[in-house]
Amino acid sequence: MLNLISIIFPFFKSSASEKTVSYKGSFESWEQATKNSVGYDSEYILKKSNDTLDKIITGAKKCEKDTISFDEYQYSLPLLLGLNYITKAAKDNLNVLDFGGSFASSYFRNFDVLENLNVKWTVVEQKKIVEIALAKLKHINNLSFITSSELDLEKKKSYNVVLFGSSLQFMQSPSDTIKNVIHQGVESIIFEQTPVVNSGERKLTVQKVREPIYDASYPAWHFNEKELVKWIGSTYRLRHKSINPHVTNHCEGFESKLFDFVFTKHSPNF
Repeated sequence: MLNLISIIFPFFKSSASEKTVSYKGSFESWEQATKNSVGYDSEYILKKSNDTLDKIITGAKKCEKDTISFDEYQYSLPLLLGLNYITKAAKDNLNVLDFGGSFASSYFRNFDVLENLNVKWTVVEQKKIVEIALAKLKHINNLSFITSSELDLEKKKSYNVVLFGSSLQFMQSPSDTIKNVIHQGVESIIFEQTPVVNSGERKLTVQKVREPIYDASYPAWHFNEKELVKWIGSTYRLRHKSINPHVTNHCEGFESKLFDFVFTKHSPNF
């Protein structure tokens, strides 16, 4: 079982820097938002992510987030809670499916906890990222990388945890993705850094990213919390919800905040 006391305490002590995330417009369709953005699959972003990965592989840095590397682990409270909730039910066999996880960024940010667990970690990413990861991280046996099309072929594989690490908002059809996840019967669904509107219906915007991360822009949803919970359905219950106090979303014509959610199945084991 996870010793959350030893992990959560330094997490709360850590001094996260304040930042603002900018979102432009309010678009009627994904196609319209895409036309007003640059996209995520540029060679520049890939190179910067690749260079940061090399620092982790060589031991120069312990982990990274959005191409920013760190000397210390950057623990995720919702992830560790989500794993802790189901460890008993999973009989210590954790099988995580990480949507949009880059080069296993969340795995490395929590590595000193995960290395003591029996955990398999599968990242779903773009083809170029998968190819690089398979070449550079093949020495880590419990890590694997697949594309979304390969995920469709793996229906028999039993994941018990699904992580959306600030990725659900960048999916064209987020409700369909959640529906497919629930169909697989996973025990826990974790959402990190997910934009949620203060009121009203969900909005479709373009997120602007700037240095020191990278210069880019891509479509991004801001969800309605009640709608999101409805997508999850009555099979699951909300175990944790929090708002990131260090990030301010700057939107045009509406307000939103970044939320973390942890859902687990209704079960006497939890």
